[in-house]
Amino acid sequence: MPHTPRVPDHRVPNPRVPAAERRAMLVAAGVEIARAEGGRAVTLARVAEATGVTKPVAYRLFDSLADLLLQMERHVLAGYETVVTGALERAAARGASRAELLGVLAAAYVDHSLGAGEVYDTVSAARTAAEHVDQHVFELPASAPQLAEALGIPPDRRTGTLVAFLGAADNLVAAVQAGVLDRDTAVDHLVALFAPQLPAGGRP
Repeated sequence: MPHTPRVPDHRVPNPRVPAAERRAMLVAAGVEIARAEGGRAVTLARVAEATGVTKPVAYRLFDSLADLLLQMERHVLAGYETVVTGALERAAARGASRAELLGVLAAAYVDHSLGAGEVYDTVSAARTAAEHVDQHVFELPASAPQLAEALGIPPDRRTGTLVAFLGAADNLVAAVQAGVLDRDTAVDHLVALFAPQLPAGGRP
C-alpha cells in the first residue's frame, strides 16, 4: 500500500479564535498540504477540514482558492525573509565585512531555497492554474532596504541589484536541484557575481 504523508493537524476548536489568527492557521495548513501532496491538492475544503472550521467560514476568510494560494506564497516568502535577515543580523553582530555578509546572504538564500523552493513552486503553479493566468508573485522583501544598506549598495542601484540577485539565486538553486551544480559551487558563483557590486571598504 503506498505511503500517504501525514499532514499536521491544525484544528482550532475554539470558536472565539480571531479571524486573522484563523486565517493564518488555514494558510499554514495549506502550506503543509502542499508540502506533502503538492499545490494542486490544496482546496478551501481541505484546509477547512484540517483546521476544524466549516467550509462557509473558510470561504468567508478568503475570496477564492487563488486568494488562499496567494497568501500561501506570501507565507513561504516570509519564511525566506526571516531566515535570511536572521543570518545577516548574526553575522553583522560578529563584525562581518560586507564581503562576508554577501557570503552569508548567498548561503542562507540558497540553503533555504533548497528546502522551501519546491513548496513555493508547487503553490505558485497551483495559483497560476486557479487564476488561469501565467503570473507569479514578485515582491521584494520588506527588509530589502535593510539588506541593501548592510551590503553598502547605493540607493539608486538597490532595486536592480536585489532583483538581479534573486533571479540569479533562483536559477542557481534550480541548477543544484537538477544536479548540474552542487550547493557550494552555486553559493560561490552567487558571491562571485555580486561581489563587484559592493563598494570599496571592508565593513558596513
